[in-house]
Amino acid sequence: MQTFIQTNRQPVQTHTLGVRVMLLSDQAEGSTARRLADFGSVVDVADDLDEALAVILEDPFGYDLFVMDCDGFGGVAGAEQAIAALIAGAAKMRVMLVSSEFEVPAYPLGRRTAVCLPDDVSDASFRIGFDHVLRDRAALTMN
Repeated sequence: MQTFIQTNRQPVQTHTLGVRVMLLSDQAEGSTARRLADFGSVVDVADDLDEALAVILEDPFGYDLFVMDCDGFGGVAGAEQAIAALIAGAAKMRVMLVSSEFEVPAYPLGRRTAVCLPDDVSDASFRIGFDHVLRDRAALTMN
């Protein structure tokens, strides 16, 4: 697993700074990881489904977002398996899925539904999905 963060890369919404993200990807430095880091997220990258789920379920602080590059892990069927495991483990978190199986972005309104993005989605559409999935996350302020 790798952890990295980049800041001051592009303007971010105030509610998205410092988002803790578990990224399941077979491309640790791919476009999904880069985009998330550019948004000011703290990104932990796992390249094994069981490892990612174990880290999420055992984390004492809790992740804000689970992002899965589905194509390297069985596609949408693999994502369904991952989400089922998170539900079984009582993890309550936002989910974003990226896959070549999606033809267009989907930004569902339900709080417990995943944002689904095609793997070739534009940076702007990825940002819309990121902001959408975090729309109810409260901004943190420190005095």
